[in-house]
Amino acid sequence: MGEHKSTRTDGLQKQPIPRGLLAFCFALMGPAFAINAAFIAIAVPAMAPYGVKGLVIVGLIGSVFGIFPALWLARRIHEGIQDN
Repeated sequence: MGEHKSTRTDGLQKQPIPRGLLAFCFALMGPAFAINAAFIAIAVPAMAPYGVKGLVIVGLIGSVFGIFPALWLARRIHEGIQDN
């Protein structure tokens, strides 16, 4: 009972995700995460002393974290529209 390991090589190479698609996905996800971060900052009473500057900073931090779902979305879209 030997182990049978099959290695399948179809000759297909992964193509890089187009920058335009990445930019489009980040344009969707960046502001969404910024708005969500700002709403969370409004809900936290400890953020009250920081005022509008605190909301802006939290929004910027949220938009930076929006790159992660944007990368995921771009990868999923790119995998779906590839011509195989």
